Amino acid sequence: MGQEMAGMGMDSEVKPILEINPTHNIVKKLDGISDENMIEDISKLLLDQALLAEGATIKDVSAFTKRLNKVIAQAL
Repeated sequence: MGQEMAGMGMDSEVKPILEINPTHNIVKKLDGISDENMIEDISKLLLDQALLAEGATIKDVSAFTKRLNKVIAQAL
């Protein structure tokens, strides 16, 4: 089926749409963070979390785990 869709000019990989809730506590707290690296790490974690919640797989599980551990360590 993937080749059929590609033959029709359609991409077989669906691009996810991430909806952001500006009133969510995490998003509100991100607004007060000045550390750009922390914002990037948390943003990527949120995207990976959304992918997992939808039943998708994370492309780089090792990077996800490393990023998660880094954010947890900074939070403690």
